[in-house]
Amino acid sequence: MVRPVHRVVFAALLLVCGLAGLPATQASAASGHLVATWSASSDRLPTAIGDQTIRMVVRTTIGGTGLRIRLSNVYGRKAVTFKSAFVGLQAYGAELESATNQLVTFNKKRSIRLQPGQAVWSDPVMKKVAPSQNLTISLYVPGYHAEVTGHERAYATTFLSDPGNHAGDETAGPFTYTSTQWYFVDRVAVTTSKKVRSVVALGDSLTDGAGQNTDANRRWTDYLYQRMSGLPAAKRMSVINAGIAGNQVLRWGTGPSALSRYYRDVLSQPGVKTVVIFEGVNDISKGGLTSAAPLINAYKKMIKLAHAKKLRVLGATLTPFSGYSSWTPERERVRQQVNKWIRTSKAFDGVLDFDRAVRDPEFPEQLLGSYDHGDHLHLSDAGRRKLAYTVRLSQVL
Repeated sequence: MVRPVHRVVFAALLLVCGLAGLPATQASAASGHLVATWSASSDRLPTAIGDQTIRMVVRTTIGGTGLRIRLSNVYGRKAVTFKSAFVGLQAYGAELESATNQLVTFNKKRSIRLQPGQAVWSDPVMKKVAPSQNLTISLYVPGYHAEVTGHERAYATTFLSDPGNHAGDETAGPFTYTSTQWYFVDRVAVTTSKKVRSVVALGDSLTDGAGQNTDANRRWTDYLYQRMSGLPAAKRMSVINAGIAGNQVLRWGTGPSALSRYYRDVLSQPGVKTVVIFEGVNDISKGGLTSAAPLINAYKKMIKLAHAKKLRVLGATLTPFSGYSSWTPERERVRQQVNKWIRTSKAFDGVLDFDRAVRDPEFPEQLLGSYDHGDHLHLSDAGRRKLAYTVRLSQVL
């Protein structure tokens, strides 16, 4: 069963994070034109898994053929064996649509053992995957693991079984526990037309989806994909969420810093074409920044890395947080400096003025009431939807 443990983040993991995204980990996914259809940025979870089956629900964006999943042990302290893996279609809760649960193999083997720092793509499974489809990924993990690689705030229900291997079971019976975390799976990709690409949004809780109800799929990136789905099929793009709640651009804390995870979580995504950088408010609200210079320098580094891979990079202005517990006039000045640079420097290939979109016109240092989830930092459903509709689709296509 799931047990909480203390979170410990070691600076030495910086090396591991960099290695985990190297092309070698994607060698098994090299055939065909792969495009990510779902992803979750990884951290070390204060959670234990012990001799049980995990059934997670993830929602695709684009459809395609030859679906693959990627398993990650980036933050593991010891090797993890995945004895059995299945992918199916969700009916309701932990129950699957009849006869949809399919065995997943890794280099044609039913099980895979990952050492700390490793990640691996599966072999293709499922001949056809639909857009906006709720997939179930079931993993049987024997043995006891005190801390695991995963995503803390999934805003989605994950089902955990009593002891034993129930990955191939299509019923909900064995799954007696729930959590709101994703474990070990950090990527799902499909084979599709070479014209199909993805947009990846790097961010913190405002991108991760804070404020939405569990299983609602109301992140601003979800709303953006809803808009994408109205385009002709040849123009649609996958929308990938690379947010971690509490994350900072410069400092490790809640997850690795955005700078240190940028290659793995963003630049190495299969099929990426456009990057959105919407992060920095935690550096200001939680840190000791006295000027915008450190953040600006970090943005410049990320822009340079993306341009080296011929990717388009959009910068999003930082949204207001006056009224939040950590707001001060000094921090507001830094936020304004950052936003001015994003708007006027022309360093980005385009600007998404999220600040202007959700601020109160009469009190621009704070959110408009209807866009405020209630704590003066995080956005309501209407606020997250507003961000998505601020994006001109021509900017990301």
